Amino acid sequence: MLINKPIKEGSIITVKLNSGEELVARFESDDDVLLNITKVRTVAHGQDGLGIIPWMMTSQSNTISINKTTVVAYTTTDDAIAKSYQQNTTDIKLV
Repeated sequence: MLINKPIKEGSIITVKLNSGEELVARFESDDDVLLNITKVRTVAHGQDGLGIIPWMMTSQSNTISINKTTVVAYTTTDDAIAKSYQQNTTDIKLV
């Protein structure tokens, strides 16, 4: 039997939106209406393959609240992608 653990604050998650966009972000909190995330990035195609870029480039807010009616699903992010995300959002190089 598989036990689903709640996603903890600070976990790196992947969010799939109704629009088809896929986001990678740090989970802050959620309730019945909103999903609150920070350091939001999106996956984009570049010359070197897939890359991670800021989702809202002009936002001054650290936390972004997304109405859950626009969210198809969210879950913890694959470890390899999570490492790439951490390198993209911090000065830490992971090996």
